[in-house]
Amino acid sequence: MDFKVGFYEDVPYEEYASIPAYRSHDLTTVIKCPYKWKNELPMKESPALIEGRLQHTLFLEIDKFDDEFVIEPNVDRRTKAGKEEYEDFKASIGDRSPVKQDMYDVCMERRSIVEEYVPHETHKVELTLCFHWHNHPFKARMDWYDGQNVWDLKTARDASPRGFKSAINNFNYHMQAALYLDAAKALDLQADQFMFLAQEKAHPYPFAVYTLSEEAIDYGRARNEQALKTIIDCKDRDDYKPFNVSGVQTVELSDLY
Repeated sequence: MDFKVGFYEDVPYEEYASIPAYRSHDLTTVIKCPYKWKNELPMKESPALIEGRLQHTLFLEIDKFDDEFVIEPNVDRRTKAGKEEYEDFKASIGDRSPVKQDMYDVCMERRSIVEEYVPHETHKVELTLCFHWHNHPFKARMDWYDGQNVWDLKTARDASPRGFKSAINNFNYHMQAALYLDAAKALDLQADQFMFLAQEKAHPYPFAVYTLSEEAIDYGRARNEQALKTIIDCKDRDDYKPFNVSGVQTVELSDLY
């Protein structure tokens, strides 16, 4: 898909991924380690990745489950008959991802717990945005947009206030929030706040809803600007240092507390 300023519904992820533009992931990665950003490999299909996609599909677009996934048959693949039945199953599913029944059940249980936040028919889900930010092409993909706020579903080890604040810092969620709000503004979409629906991965799947203060958004925006400058500088020098530092680094006592 070519880059063209605007927002678009029903864009398959493969097409979104092909848009030649920076994304929040570029900024949050390069600011930690330019070397990792430069040499990052495409994510391979894994049980964790499949579970994440499944959770998003069941929460955001449950009607698309049958188009993207299929429940594996319960067969004993240690036996010849079981192996043959499973191979026949794999040959029949095309590009759909096979998922185990228990994984599906867990994702549906999580969904039932946050049912009140499931996007309504009037909400836009998986909305693709193409915009210019500091004269550079960027893209973003909102989990859902309710016409007033941008929402993002996050699975977390710890969804408590203390735990999720740590996740915001570790994964630079404040940078993502700032960029998405700037994207909405650039495309004349009302977006008062960036909302996180954080739900724990482990039973009983507690959850909480968070947003960021204006000061936190401003800090995320400043970090985004720093990250973009790092990308430009690294490209100009053709130099991508690990962690953007060189030489021996001293860890002070104050850094340990």
